[in-house]
Amino acid sequence: MIFPLLGDSDLVGEAMMKRLVINGPRKAEFEDLSIPTCHDDGLLIQAEATAISTGTEIRAYKCISVDGKGELLYPNVPMSFPFENGYSMVGRVVEVGRLAEGFDKGDRVFVPEPHKEYTSVATRETLKLPESVLTEHAVFLSILGVGQLALRKGSPELGQNIAVVGLGVIGLATVALCQTFKFPVLGIDTDGHRLELAGAMGIDVISPEDSNFQRQVLEWSGGRGADLVIEAASTWHAVRTAMDVAREGGTIVVVSRHTDKPDFSPVNHPYFGKDLKLLTSYGYADDRWDRMASMRLMLNMLETGDLAIGPMITHEFEWTEIPEVYHRLDEGDSELLGVIIRWTEGQL
Repeated sequence: MIFPLLGDSDLVGEAMMKRLVINGPRKAEFEDLSIPTCHDDGLLIQAEATAISTGTEIRAYKCISVDGKGELLYPNVPMSFPFENGYSMVGRVVEVGRLAEGFDKGDRVFVPEPHKEYTSVATRETLKLPESVLTEHAVFLSILGVGQLALRKGSPELGQNIAVVGLGVIGLATVALCQTFKFPVLGIDTDGHRLELAGAMGIDVISPEDSNFQRQVLEWSGGRGADLVIEAASTWHAVRTAMDVAREGGTIVVVSRHTDKPDFSPVNHPYFGKDLKLLTSYGYADDRWDRMASMRLMLNMLETGDLAIGPMITHEFEWTEIPEVYHRLDEGDSELLGVIIRWTEGQL
């Protein structure tokens, strides 16, 4: 996700901070700039941790456009350098605006902000964290939100089963939410490490490369196929797998943006005759379940222990290592899944 860069009117004094910017394809660099002003109705926050959204951020790192012409980084957002990257931060309030209410200096908070040392945000975008919720769990709230959006779009009924195709960090977050709401869930991926990690979360897992893949899906689903399939792998091959495993009349929700081209027809044999519903999930369009309401729900489930995401957190790095982490992800390091970036010294 891209955020507007701070202008001269947002800067104050000579105190400096670091932020990550993308200056071109595969050019992730750190930039020095002044710490931003705390606005009257906002908060100044010092980052303690950020999380890497391994799919979205690496597409941005590689500067792959969404329009195919190289003009748009995101819908209605031009490909213009430099830009910030990331959208998940936990930090401490270091200053409270004179008109801001409900927050105090020292509060630990979550904000949907990119990788940088300080940020100035409105209180309406800020979620106060209870001390019982670990920073390394809270920092994944935005990523968990992608999975929640997919489940809401798919609207599974009680007793229905769910298959998750693609077990990266978004897929694993979706698996954790499925478990919270007691849906039978099947994890599908071609990567052995990801299958092993998802299996350790307590779900059934299979690879579409197995010779008896379809038979295993039918055995798992009682001979029907999956009622709902969440496609989180960001490839058309995964969409095809999702359509293969869905039952007749089933639903597929695509949560990840695709920049490749399909090598099959989703509206011809054998898929046309399955009467499938193919949906996409993007953004908080529901007034009842907007971003903050969704974040509060997941925060409550983290606090009660009903939402368990510990197994999906695989790595922790210092902020200085973000460019190297991006490089490893770009090179296909599939062991990097739930990645936390530290912005303060010591363990979180």
